[in-house]
Amino acid sequence: MSIASSDSDAEYHAFSERTLATIKPEAYEDAEAIENTILANGFVILAKRTVRLTPEQAAELYKGHYGRHHFPHLVAHMSSGPIIALVLAAKNCIQKWKVLMGPAMVLEAQAYWPDSLRACYGRRTKYGDYFNGLHGSENHAEALREIHFFFPDMIVGPLPRHWQVNDYIQKYLAPSLLPALKSLAFERPAAPVLWLAEHLRKHNPNEPEIAPQPAELREEKRCHTPEPSEESVVKL
Repeated sequence: MSIASSDSDAEYHAFSERTLATIKPEAYEDAEAIENTILANGFVILAKRTVRLTPEQAAELYKGHYGRHHFPHLVAHMSSGPIIALVLAAKNCIQKWKVLMGPAMVLEAQAYWPDSLRACYGRRTKYGDYFNGLHGSENHAEALREIHFFFPDMIVGPLPRHWQVNDYIQKYLAPSLLPALKSLAFERPAAPVLWLAEHLRKHNPNEPEIAPQPAELREEKRCHTPEPSEESVVKL
C-alpha cells in the first residue's frame, strides 16, 4: 500500500452503499424535478433507465407483496405506464433515500412530512398507498435484487478506495504510460493518439519474449537437398 487510507471501514462501506429508486407512473411527468431534488440531497445517480413493465415483470419485481389484497392493483398500476429506474449511491444510501421519500402512506406524508417526495408527488386514491410516486429498496438484499432486475450487467460492489485506485495506477499504468507520455511530448506527432497506441504496443512489458533457439537446433531444421544415389543416376 503506497498511500495510507484515512477513511475508516465504517465510513467506506457507508459511502459505497447503493439502492434502487423508481419513479412510478403517476410521478413520471415530474421526473426532472425529482431527479434534481435527489442530486441536491447528496446522492449520485449511477444508472438510469426508462421502462414500461409488463404485468409479469411487475409481479416479479413486487413478489414480496404476493398474497396481499393490494397485490393485483399494485401489479396493474406499475404496468400501466412508463417508470424510471435509478441506481443511487450515497452515505447510508438506503436509509437516506427512505427519509427523502417519506412515509409510504401519502396521507401521512402530507400531514407529517410535507416536504418529502411522496407528499409532493404521490396521489391519494381509494385503491391503496402504492400511488405514492416513488419506490426504494427495503434493505441491502432487496437493493441487490432490484438493481439486477433493471440492470442485470451492473456490478454491485464496494467502490474502490482512493489508495486502491492509486496503487493500481502506480503498479500497472505508470511504468509504461509515463515514459510513453514523455516521448510523446518530445516527438509531438501529428496523430498523438495513434502514436501513443503504437508506442505502447511496441513497448508492452507483458508481451511474451521468444527465446532464440540454439545453433544446433537451427542447423537441424535447415532444409538440405539430398545428394542423388548411384541407383537414381540415369545412365546415358
